Amino acid sequence: MPYNHISKVFTLGPPGTFSDQASKQVCSNFEAIHLTKNFNGAIVRVAKTPHSVAVVPIENSVAGTVTQIQDALATEELIILDELPMRIRYALLANAPLQQVTQFFAHEQAYGQTLQYTARHLCSADHIYTRSNMDSAEQFFLTIEQQISQAAIVPIHLVEKHQDFVVAQNIQDYPNNTTRFVVVRKREDKEKLDFRKQKTSLFIEFETDRAGLLYEMLSIFNAYRINLCRLESRPSKRIPWSYVFFVDLYNNQGSQQCLSDLKQAGFRTKILGCYDSLPII
Repeated sequence: MPYNHISKVFTLGPPGTFSDQASKQVCSNFEAIHLTKNFNGAIVRVAKTPHSVAVVPIENSVAGTVTQIQDALATEELIILDELPMRIRYALLANAPLQQVTQFFAHEQAYGQTLQYTARHLCSADHIYTRSNMDSAEQFFLTIEQQISQAAIVPIHLVEKHQDFVVAQNIQDYPNNTTRFVVVRKREDKEKLDFRKQKTSLFIEFETDRAGLLYEMLSIFNAYRINLCRLESRPSKRIPWSYVFFVDLYNNQGSQQCLSDLKQAGFRTKILGCYDSLPII
């Protein structure tokens, strides 16, 4: 595997999360995997630890961008090395009939990917946010003796271990529910970028807003026949109601010159990484 030489791999815990599973796909040395309590914890630790990487989710095909990861890539000195798409499937555990459930545990990403199911079957229950999908399972079993009618949205691989509590499987709103994980590390001085890789991710900002700004930016990409596979605006966080762009593009022979032209046109760009997309798991 490509990252077996890395001494530390940071990702979201506890053991069994989708992030943990993604990490084990890119690093078969499981002893190198260090679990954190939240996504930002993985980002902070990889930014401070030489010769380490983090495996974190950046976008879900249903719920959209994992904003804290995307924003961290813009503010921290990190770079994307690889992209790993993973099918995401959920199950529901409960200790009572669904109409009696008063509360359910779910990580914010799981909740956003199962909104249709919870609206139909858990509309009267209170949603309790958790740190991870596995934390949802842990909270469910920790409080199960309190005789509270409750449920938890958990990764489907837990079904085999907890058959007595399984109410439903594949409760994600869409069958092709997929999350893009990225492998990131601390940016090196004079980072060398390889535009022969499949994709490039960019952070783009500008000094002043003006009419035709977006058209001008897109025209430069069009001039080099570059296909944008993602374009998203986000609050700049510097000035209220000002925005920045996050762009993913498929590289071609004109990618490097295109980015040079963007700078000449007055756009400030930060390359977040040139990378390949690994096979979906």
